[in-house]
Amino acid sequence: MTGPSDAAAEVDDVDVAVEAAAHHRVAPAVWRRLRSAGLPDSDLASALGVLRHQQMLRHMRTLIELRSLGEVLDDAGIPWVVAKGPVAAEHLWPSADMREYHDVDVFVDRREFARALTLLTAAGYTLADRNWPAIVADTRAELALTAPHGTPVDLHWHIAVPAGLRRAFALDMSGAIERRQIVAFGNGLTVPTFDPVDTVLHLAFHAAQAGGDRLMWAGDLHYALQRPGLDLDELVARAQRAGITAPIALMLDRAVRTLATPIALPHDISRDGAGLWARVVERAARSRPFPILPGDPHAGGNLYAGARRGVAASVAATVRLALAARSRERALDANGPEGRVLELDVPDEFARAGYFREVQTGR
Repeated sequence: MTGPSDAAAEVDDVDVAVEAAAHHRVAPAVWRRLRSAGLPDSDLASALGVLRHQQMLRHMRTLIELRSLGEVLDDAGIPWVVAKGPVAAEHLWPSADMREYHDVDVFVDRREFARALTLLTAAGYTLADRNWPAIVADTRAELALTAPHGTPVDLHWHIAVPAGLRRAFALDMSGAIERRQIVAFGNGLTVPTFDPVDTVLHLAFHAAQAGGDRLMWAGDLHYALQRPGLDLDELVARAQRAGITAPIALMLDRAVRTLATPIALPHDISRDGAGLWARVVERAARSRPFPILPGDPHAGGNLYAGARRGVAASVAATVRLALAARSRERALDANGPEGRVLELDVPDEFARAGYFREVQTGR
């Protein structure tokens, strides 16, 4: 077995190695590992160190943004939750300079979503998503904002962003927000986040819907599964109530197998207990070893994103995802890159009012 010094010495193309680390969002963690092995001056460590420095600057800026955001929502009596990003960096990973992130996910109850957005925009947050016909077409459960100092903030009222995904699963967002816990950052800042069980469920569900193909997501789960206070029986119960056992089991299995997490998963959220679809994914994985390299056309992400209750539903969801991806590729080939459609400024007041009405009423 080779150590980090041997592996670094064998890197023929630093650019390729850095690209792979950046793709998997583990550049800061790899830099820290190389430094601990006594290689801070290698070409690879130097290149990764730049990405690590950029992440630390983002993290410090984010903590400033979170303080002001919290003051706005707390003063208005709006319960809120921060997930992934800064919380994972500070409270899951061994050191805050290891976990890369680029935006902040903030959750509020759907009934408070419109008020929270109004208060934040009045406090200097800029709405990035302004294409109201496109937003209302799928009743998206998040809107992108830019905080006063430039941090991207995704304001959510649900974990499952597209309406179709919310119809497929029964996630208890109100309960998750009510169960939130307060965590402290090194600078004295305190923020609410999901409890240990909901943290694992959110991390695994999000990773599955994004294709499950980044090492950072496996790292999140590796550390979250070892977090004090995690009740595995309750994890199984909540996953089953929400109908998300299949994607959760697939992501937990990938994390545990990849990083040798010292935990025995309960049968119902293990690959063996996840049903026939998990065996389909396992067979496909034999020709698609994880982790992949950037640009690999056989990442198999749709198999994770398409995991549903039962094989038939999983097959149907996976086919829909594949067709949607091809449609996006054709549009890109025909029109070229035009930025995010949601960021186009389409100020349709009727669509905007309809969107907030639907969010508020839950229809």
